[in-house]
Amino acid sequence: MRITVKISAWMMVGLIGLVGLAAFVGSAARAQDRFDSRKVKSLADSNKKKRKVLIESGHRHLKLGIWCRDQGLVSQASMEFIRAVEVSEHRHPGAQKVLSIMRSLGDDFWKKRRRKTHTRLLEQYEKRTAKATQQAEKARFGLAKWAYGKGLDEGKQEFLRLLELNDAPLTLDKKGQVVLPAGALPLDLSQEIEGAAVTINDRLWVRDRFLSKIPNVSAIHEVESDRIRVRSQVSVEQAQAVLDICTALLPFITDDTGGRPQQRMNVFVFADRKTYEGYLEALDMLSHKRAAGLAFSGANMALVNGDGRSEDETLGIALHEVAHLFMYGVTRSMMPSWYSEGFAETYGGQGCYEWKDGTLVTHGVMAANRVNRLKTDAGFIPLRTFFAGNALALINSDLKKASNFYTQSWAFVRFMREGAGDAIRNRFGIWEDTCRGKALGAVFDQPTENGDAKPSQQLFEEMFGAEIDELEVAFREYLGTL
Repeated sequence: MRITVKISAWMMVGLIGLVGLAAFVGSAARAQDRFDSRKVKSLADSNKKKRKVLIESGHRHLKLGIWCRDQGLVSQASMEFIRAVEVSEHRHPGAQKVLSIMRSLGDDFWKKRRRKTHTRLLEQYEKRTAKATQQAEKARFGLAKWAYGKGLDEGKQEFLRLLELNDAPLTLDKKGQVVLPAGALPLDLSQEIEGAAVTINDRLWVRDRFLSKIPNVSAIHEVESDRIRVRSQVSVEQAQAVLDICTALLPFITDDTGGRPQQRMNVFVFADRKTYEGYLEALDMLSHKRAAGLAFSGANMALVNGDGRSEDETLGIALHEVAHLFMYGVTRSMMPSWYSEGFAETYGGQGCYEWKDGTLVTHGVMAANRVNRLKTDAGFIPLRTFFAGNALALINSDLKKASNFYTQSWAFVRFMREGAGDAIRNRFGIWEDTCRGKALGAVFDQPTENGDAKPSQQLFEEMFGAEIDELEVAFREYLGTL
């Protein structure tokens, strides 16, 4: 029996379409497999290239750290050994080993120490570290360009990282491409970046991690130098005043520490508490809202809450926070709260500085009304209690006690440096150098302020614990002379 099947024209088209679709799907699947395979290979190649770049970058900082050690630049060497580990993303085994030896040997690791560092030697160090950084950025730019061309998201992320590190206004070439020192970004990415930029002083800036947290701030006034950039919500005149006094501070603090930050420091002055607290809320840091200012090593930023404050108060807060930021730039060690605040108050404490006709005088005596409170039994903090104190916790619990803590921190650091006698002063200097040389309390890949202050305090107690009672008696006598 023969069966005849009649197929209409539309049915024929449909069958042909199904056959074609099946062929297309099969072809597309094979193409997708080839694409996925190429992408996997590109990603593997990218990882190999990145590993090579990271190890080379770490090696440059390792060599620089050894040079610093030979020159007696303890803080700088310690900083470079940590950088060698971090910029290599822990891939350089030699960097890990040297850092481990440095931390375990302590004082025996250093060939020599310099209590005072010659400016020319600092300039040599800055040129060397700048060269190492430029070489690393050039290599990572090449890696980003290669990965972007392969369609890998890592390429875009690397470009954006380099753009933020550049820390400069956006520069566009005739084609509209964003230009970095190492080269031009792809046009499509450049257009995306330009579209999201913010205008400051008629110049385009990428909305970095800081600016992205204050999206409602449209008016920003900026002045800058090679070492410091100041932005203010209030006026360009305020920004200039802060820049002038902080610039005048740098020679004093450089001489005291024997170093200086390799990145330009940033200061932002808020006009109102609402914006200041809004920024802290965006960072989940509202616990700091009662503080007059903050310093972040990760963002290389000092914040000043200028709401309701006089010009002199605002300048004092700026000096205090820049002192913190400066110290973060020269050492990764995490120091006890009393030392950190005593150090910063040396430069920005009430009465500790004088600013007149463009001339700054530092290391003065704090205002008498504050020092006099320490001369009473009610105001003085016993040293063992004092050493365990935390500035932020006190600010949030009792502002009067916090004020006494800041004053006593200033006074005790001053006492250890100049009022306790040569033997104590020398040993205190050794404690400072050892903390910095061993990078005590530093946590890899974390901002300095996220470190642990316990190791530094423990070392202090090992060196001075047996004579705390005698120190307290001598310290109280010293307070009577202020």
